[in-house]
Amino acid sequence: MSRVRWMLVAVLSALAFGMSGTFVKPVLDAGWSPGAGSIVRTGIGTLILAVPTIRALRGRWHLVARLWLPILLFGGIGIAGTQTAYFLAVSRIPVSTALMIEYLAPVLLVIATGVWLRRVPPVRVIAGALLAMAGLALVLDLGAGVALDPVGLTAAFVAAVVCAVYFQLSATLPLPPLALTGLGFAVATVVSAVLGVTGLVPVTVGGWTVELLGAHVSALVPLAVVVLIATALAYSIEVAAAAHVGARAASFLALTEVLFATAAAALVLGQLPGPMQAAGGVVLLAGVLLVVSAPTAHAVPRVHDEEPAVPAGEHVPVASQRPRVARPGRAAPARR
Repeated sequence: MSRVRWMLVAVLSALAFGMSGTFVKPVLDAGWSPGAGSIVRTGIGTLILAVPTIRALRGRWHLVARLWLPILLFGGIGIAGTQTAYFLAVSRIPVSTALMIEYLAPVLLVIATGVWLRRVPPVRVIAGALLAMAGLALVLDLGAGVALDPVGLTAAFVAAVVCAVYFQLSATLPLPPLALTGLGFAVATVVSAVLGVTGLVPVTVGGWTVELLGAHVSALVPLAVVVLIATALAYSIEVAAAAHVGARAASFLALTEVLFATAAAALVLGQLPGPMQAAGGVVLLAGVLLVVSAPTAHAVPRVHDEEPAVPAGEHVPVASQRPRVARPGRAAPARR
């Protein structure tokens, strides 16, 4: 599949993700806590992807043993951390505002890379970061003195940090996308459950009747949309896209979720952004676009089906040694 098609897949995942905040909002309003929503979301997602994950890992379980720490970070921080912080944010501030703050993640990725490599970012990156910060101030409408819940704002910023971790690991871990997503869901479910049991994150199951589109429906209706579309489908195809286009490009393409989510929130929840927030969204997107336009190289992570090593001193029959036949292929292009 060409890079352009993978970019379209990333946009499709953004569309699926854009339904998350809008459809989880009625559930949170019915008394469900963000922790409970996280456990339901990844727990059922784990069951849905259990069989595909096992099939994808057939003959590759040694990769899981070798990459156990990055997998734990991917599921525990990248997935559980992002969605818990995001759900907490949307329970206190508008969906569009929470998303626009969370998607400072591309800027954070660039800054973290510059610090790690001890290199000053290009001028366009610095200019784009400043532009994104100015857009953020407009989104929050700070100049108008509008008070926003500080806990919700903090949760949204935390979501931005852990979202950056998620994109970086999605683009670099050499595991089949379905397997990585399934394992990540399993880890995220355990982490969310532990946080709930210890009381660090409240886990409360609220009412089973919610208000959606002006009607009273079962909470299972919006939860089904969140689990099936905004979780199982969205994560699976986004991880696959990130592996082919790179963390920076994937994180920028994911910004289209802001547009989809804002439109969904306006239609379903009646949360219309004001003129200042709309202008801030445009400035924020322009700044992030400028940041991620800086040239960068990305190679698609290869999933190696390694054979078990032969113990030292053990003879390998000559007949069992198969010569490797070189096959023509194309070099991975530099990713931007």
